[in-house]
Amino acid sequence: MTLSKMNLQSRPAFCPFCKGPIRRPKEIPSVPMRHFPGGKCNCGTVFVSDVTGKNGGEALIESLTLACDNDLDKTWSLRDPEDYKVNIMSYDTHTHTFNKSGHFKDGMARLYFVRLNSIPRSDDD
Repeated sequence: MTLSKMNLQSRPAFCPFCKGPIRRPKEIPSVPMRHFPGGKCNCGTVFVSDVTGKNGGEALIESLTLACDNDLDKTWSLRDPEDYKVNIMSYDTHTHTFNKSGHFKDGMARLYFVRLNSIPRSDDD
């Protein structure tokens, strides 16, 4: 899992999977104990924003949980890359744009995008 190195040049934020525009991340009030603002693309990809760029593990778990409709059992049963894809983008929270970056210690916020490949298999499979 690495930062995307697309040619961004302060391009307005978009879904890295379908290339469609996304709205700014927002608080998700119906989800208890949510620490990161997030959202959902029209293609079904979900995303959360880590404004510090330093809480990647927690942001990834929250984005996976959001993708699984808050079903923690389903979330913890997912296997990368069989069950989902992740794309991490450097994000400017003020301008709602992506920035060209290739280093996790650049001080930028991050958007963690998660797209489920399909309905995850049961534990019996």
